[in-house]
Amino acid sequence: MEISIFIIYLVFFSFLITIIPFFKTSGIGKFSLIALFVIKVFAGVAYAKFYRLPKYYAGADTWRFYRFSIAETKWLLHNPAAFIKDVFTDNYSKSGNLFSGQNSYWNDLKSNVVIKLLAAVNVFTNNSYYADVIFFNFLFLFGLIALFRLFYQLFPQKKGLIIAGIFLLPSTLFWCSGIHKDGLILSATGLIIYTFSKGLKSRFTFRGILVIFLCMLITFSLRNFIFFALIPSLFAWLLCEKYSGKNMLIFTLVYLSAIVFCIIIFLIFPSVNMLLFVTNKQHEFLLLEGGSKIKVPTLAPTIMSFISFIPYAADMAFFRPHINEFKNISYAPAIIENTLFLLLVVVTIFSKEKKEKSEPVILFLFFFSISIILLTGYTIPFAGAVVRYKSLVLPLVITPLLCFGNFFNLNKKKFH
Repeated sequence: MEISIFIIYLVFFSFLITIIPFFKTSGIGKFSLIALFVIKVFAGVAYAKFYRLPKYYAGADTWRFYRFSIAETKWLLHNPAAFIKDVFTDNYSKSGNLFSGQNSYWNDLKSNVVIKLLAAVNVFTNNSYYADVIFFNFLFLFGLIALFRLFYQLFPQKKGLIIAGIFLLPSTLFWCSGIHKDGLILSATGLIIYTFSKGLKSRFTFRGILVIFLCMLITFSLRNFIFFALIPSLFAWLLCEKYSGKNMLIFTLVYLSAIVFCIIIFLIFPSVNMLLFVTNKQHEFLLLEGGSKIKVPTLAPTIMSFISFIPYAADMAFFRPHINEFKNISYAPAIIENTLFLLLVVVTIFSKEKKEKSEPVILFLFFFSISIILLTGYTIPFAGAVVRYKSLVLPLVITPLLCFGNFFNLNKKKFH
């Protein structure tokens, strides 16, 4: 029965994506579009099978979400008003703050949103987990197609590279195809970037503003630090469009101003200490145990501690896992991606013409992505978890590098 439901929905959604205008006019042929969708669905199935293994099942969020969603589906069908009201209900007598990892409505919200969505999907799939994977990947596809449309406008001659960078990066394909927060966050982020770019080029419509608002709400609910990282990046991008010519200077000044703003807020409201929030998050991770845990210094909520931690954060963010830390085959994609990323950076530096002005959207992608990657390096001492958190933004930084990098141009410069 479950296999039949899976096949029916796979065929249905494969057909549906070929007739929805947003997908149909993206520039990707319908057979390629179906192939990419099917690849994502089976990556989601592989994700589920991996976390079904006895070694991982007990602590696997994706299966925990599914187990909770069964009861939530019954609740939805019996009392839909109470089901929806529960999303906005704080069940703690004294809830933790926005960045707390324990006893906090905000911390629980990121799981509750996925569980509620999964419960709603169960109504249509008869509680079939693997059919749910198809529904989730249909939602994920909107953000990926949005990113493809954006990059295809910027680099119309690099269609194959754009598809590879957005859809086929191993870690992103794996982590952002399973039933979890990651695929939803990437999809919401992709829609924000595309809609914001479209609004800047023509005008912001009511529908566009609504899409941005809803997607920002999704990022805030599922991973609030991504929401906060988007704000200065989008603001700098907006300023660049209004005051063109000094794009790098504008981005640099906006980010420096954001740091100063955080300091001023702390001086006025001592309880709002961003450094303390980051250190608390690192301390929560340090209390956990796992096979990929890396020994790093403990952060203190001081500027000097954060400065001295930069080498460790950069190492965790860009180089882990090291080649000599290869423990099993699951490490191979991450090591390959790190090597590819560093190679692309080098190629881009030596092949990109100096006179080329960086487009605001490209600076946005780099500043936003690097800030997320570095924040990951500051807070997470597990090489495996770093790979997962980076997977959300890797397409945003690797895709433009793939399009900028030109090995032929590099060879030309070398011999002339």
